[in-house]
Amino acid sequence: MTASALGEGHRRALLIGTGTYDHPELSKLLSPEADCAGLTEVLRDPEIGQFEVQKLVDADRPTLERAIEEFFLTARRDDVCLLYFSCHGVRNRSDKLYFAVRNTDPERPAHSAISASFVHDMMDECRARSIVVVVDCCYSGLFIPGAKGSESAGFEEVLAAGHGRVIVTAGTRMQRAWEGEHADAETPALSRFTSAIVEGLRSGDADLNGDGLVTLQELFKYTSERLHLEGVEQTPRMGGEIQYDIALARVKKKRRQRSSRTAKTTPSRRAAGASPIRRAEVPWRISAASGSARQPVLSDGTLVVHEKYSLHVFDAESRRRYPLIQTNYPGTAAFHSGIAYLPGPGSLLRTVDLRTGKPRRSPRLQVCDGLLSVSGDTLYATSPDGFLHSIDVRSEGVRWSQGLGQPAVCCPPEVAAGRVIVITEESRPLGDTTNPAEKRVQAVLEVTGQPIWSYRPEGPLSGEWAVTDSGIYLVQRVDFSRQSIVAVDPATGEPLWRFEAAADLAVAPAAVGGLVVFGDVENRLVALDAKSGAQLWERKTKGRVLTRPFAVGDTLFTADRAATLTAWTLQVGRKLRSYDVLLSSDSQGAPACNDDWLYLTDSHGDLHALPTKLRA
Repeated sequence: MTASALGEGHRRALLIGTGTYDHPELSKLLSPEADCAGLTEVLRDPEIGQFEVQKLVDADRPTLERAIEEFFLTARRDDVCLLYFSCHGVRNRSDKLYFAVRNTDPERPAHSAISASFVHDMMDECRARSIVVVVDCCYSGLFIPGAKGSESAGFEEVLAAGHGRVIVTAGTRMQRAWEGEHADAETPALSRFTSAIVEGLRSGDADLNGDGLVTLQELFKYTSERLHLEGVEQTPRMGGEIQYDIALARVKKKRRQRSSRTAKTTPSRRAAGASPIRRAEVPWRISAASGSARQPVLSDGTLVVHEKYSLHVFDAESRRRYPLIQTNYPGTAAFHSGIAYLPGPGSLLRTVDLRTGKPRRSPRLQVCDGLLSVSGDTLYATSPDGFLHSIDVRSEGVRWSQGLGQPAVCCPPEVAAGRVIVITEESRPLGDTTNPAEKRVQAVLEVTGQPIWSYRPEGPLSGEWAVTDSGIYLVQRVDFSRQSIVAVDPATGEPLWRFEAAADLAVAPAAVGGLVVFGDVENRLVALDAKSGAQLWERKTKGRVLTRPFAVGDTLFTADRAATLTAWTLQVGRKLRSYDVLLSSDSQGAPACNDDWLYLTDSHGDLHALPTKLRA
């Protein structure tokens, strides 16, 4: 296919960039303004792009939607229309893409952001035969029609399908876009994707066949190769409908050595922090889930980030991504020695190798979603018929099965003091919506499954608990606004002590280093003596805690809504240091850790590795 000339119609470009946001979960971006300026320069250049360019930076939603509508509806048949976005991309629960503007609420994008469907509708109304949309934002692959699968629609598959309407995205539907390396706020760099586009047009290096014209296909191939050679973890996509290649620019001057062959540099992301390039550097961050996910699990050298209906698995040392594991249910899986245990089709137990994603042999047993746990070499699973099963993970044989009666199990089983302990909930009479379902704690022998004791609390239990050999620490409702922590002996089921909290707990308590530590909804962090229940210290956090507190040695860590990960001395609660990162909320879980590293999931689904000795 030969490229056509630049054409007889008008060459029009609308460039939209948003870098300033009001919502705290949308971090400030420095690249969008630079992206628009860089593209404007090459597109307007009469010796390169010959485009009429309109640039809108940090404009509000009504202004942008009016501009997009005017841009497409006033186009003529022979015009070339190029629409460009550089901003945060927001993905809703239905996998629909939105382009964030200054006042976007990421939890309510339909009412506060520009929807991809709006842009598609305007494209459909446009009379121009040549339309190019370039999207440089997170999850940009979702903008390509049919991009619901693991890959975006391929350009080669639609070459002969339509009328010259093409979409080019900075990455797949799962990937994030990366900012450039900013020397400082006064001299921001272009994003890695847009920088490659601008350089390919400015230098002429994107003219791959040397005919003096840079076509859309050539620019896409050049940009993709450059990002790959520089180690940027983005995979641009192209899709749409096209019958002929579109000439985007002329070559301004004699070609020089391909800039994509230069030394590799490190990309920085569309949110503050380290890039995911694979090299030995600390701390590091890589793109994991497509959005908010549970805190990671460390299992046999693998890191698992559990997003709803999928498990993202990485090698903890090399950061290599293993095959994605799709799940049939949203609940939490159990892990042991690089194996995941979860319910499969028909609620039958499914056993999957984390590194290969391939199934392993497992007993044919129906299990409940989110109610699996592993202790030692034993998998404990509850079934819909009210049985608790003990399964040898080495032989895959069932050791024992114990009926728990009519109550439904509420939490994954825990093991302490030779007992397997569960919280169960009595079913309410049909039609009874006024009385809360009664919960109780039951224990059976770890070896035989024989029932040992049952504890009925004085008030409703929340289901958030901590279990050790020394005590079971339950969260019980006191009144409308307060909860208490009740300690129960795991050997006998007898109450040991009670502590009335000043406010509801924000997440499950943690039992670490002889202490019970919890954060409440009024931003208090409280430590109790695990034996007596006496309060040892109380501190204020910047925001409400997002995950269960956790400890490495004698250092306690908390993560809060103020985007602060804080280290404290465990015994006295003295603040040591902090790190700026907004973790994904996980009321039952906590970041994975060992003596040297903290592994955590942020609010965007990225996986971080931080040294345990955080720097302020």
